[in-house]
Amino acid sequence: MADDKDKNFNELYKDVDIITKYLEDKQDSLDSIFKLSRDIIRDSGHAITMIHNNEIKDAANLINKISKEVSKLKSIDKDFKYHSLQAYQEYVEASIFLSIKESGKIPSMRELNINEEPYLLGLMDVVGELKREIVELLMNNKVNDAKLLLKIMEVIYDSTRKLKFAESVISGLRKKQDVARIQIESASSQLLFYGKSSSIEDLESD
Repeated sequence: MADDKDKNFNELYKDVDIITKYLEDKQDSLDSIFKLSRDIIRDSGHAITMIHNNEIKDAANLINKISKEVSKLKSIDKDFKYHSLQAYQEYVEASIFLSIKESGKIPSMRELNINEEPYLLGLMDVVGELKREIVELLMNNKVNDAKLLLKIMEVIYDSTRKLKFAESVISGLRKKQDVARIQIESASSQLLFYGKSSSIEDLESD
C-alpha cells in the first residue's frame, strides 16, 4: 500500500530532483559571480592607486585585465545584477579615471560596454579621484593641470545634475551628486586660495 502511495508522487519526486539541479547550478553561478566581483573590485582599487601614483602603463595593463574579468562576469551574470553592480561600477571608475589622466577624455558607455546604472554611478565616483588629483597637482605647483581637472569635474556634475530619481529607481545617485558638488566647491576654494597665496608670495618677493 505504501509503495502504491509513493508511486502516486513520482512526478513530485522528479520535479524536486529538477529543482535541486536548478538550485545547485544557481548556487555555482552565484559563487562564481561573487568571486569575480570581489576580484574586479580589488583590482580596480589597485588600478586607481597606480593612476594616482602616475604608474599609468601598469594601471592600463591592469585595467585591460579587469575588462576581461568584466566580460566573463557579464557572461554568467544573468539573474544577479544586484550582486555585481559594484564590480561594474568600480571598473567604470578606474577606466574613466585612467582615460582622463591619459587624454583628458571621458569614455562613453558604449566604449566601456557597460550598462546605464554602473556607468552613471562610476562616473560620479570619478569626481572624488579628480579632487584628490587636484590637491596633488597644487602641491607640485601644476596649476593649469589642476584647473583642467576642475573643469572636467564640473562637466561631470553639470551633465548629471538634472537627473533626479528616487532611490528605488537608482540607489545612491542623489548622495553621489551631493558629494560631487561638495568636492567641486572644495577644489574651487583650494584653487582660489592657491592663486591668492601665489599672488602674496609674488608681492613679497618683489
